[in-house]
Amino acid sequence: MTTTAEVASQADERIRRLESQLVREYDDVPPSLVHEWIERARARFGGARVQEFVPLFVAREVRASARAFPVTETTGSTLSSWARNTARRLLAAELPRRWAHTAGVARRAEHVARVLPEDERELLVAAAWVHDIGYAAELKDTGLHSLDGARYLRRAGVSGRICGLVAHHSGASAVAGLVGLADGLREFADQRGRLRDALWYCDMSTGPDGQPTTVQGRLAEIRQRRGPEDPVVRALAINGAERLAAVRRTHRLLRRT
Repeated sequence: MTTTAEVASQADERIRRLESQLVREYDDVPPSLVHEWIERARARFGGARVQEFVPLFVAREVRASARAFPVTETTGSTLSSWARNTARRLLAAELPRRWAHTAGVARRAEHVARVLPEDERELLVAAAWVHDIGYAAELKDTGLHSLDGARYLRRAGVSGRICGLVAHHSGASAVAGLVGLADGLREFADQRGRLRDALWYCDMSTGPDGQPTTVQGRLAEIRQRRGPEDPVVRALAINGAERLAAVRRTHRLLRRT
């Protein structure tokens, strides 16, 4: 006989599968909004007499919200075109999976940029394209990809704001502290604020193959792929809350647009 707890667990699993499906289906919509719409719809239909139909009702409501979501893209400029071409040159052939992730982050940035002042939107897209170039063998020096990428950009004459965004993206300072490179990272100013939050949001809502994902899914994937001894995973105990806070702040701004 199926218990109430088992029914609830099965319902949770069906909703999570539905969320993954809808995040992929509507990849122009920020995943955190899809998650919020699902939870809101689920709360509405939670008291339905026939629970088997709840995922259908939830999916119908979320799809309506997704279709109504305004999709805009930032028009590319010389800066973002240079950033895209640089990332392609450094990553596409050598690290195709990293390139796929990078392209996914940049696509997300084009849609998330609406939350920023107009003069910062292009900075976000450009930073998204080059945030992981430090993984390329040509750029490797310290082994901390955010620092190696930022130093390359500085040598290339890229603005200090983008260098700082790349250097500190997604909690890199915690990783730098664990591997003894905190002093090196301090060469670059941490660009705290909406622009920085937005880049972290884009990185944390894009999977390793460029597919959209939730921040919870992204963190789980990082832990599984890298293993418990990796400095990036160990750093989550330090920067995990900061990552989540950046995602939440950007999510709140997206809700208003």
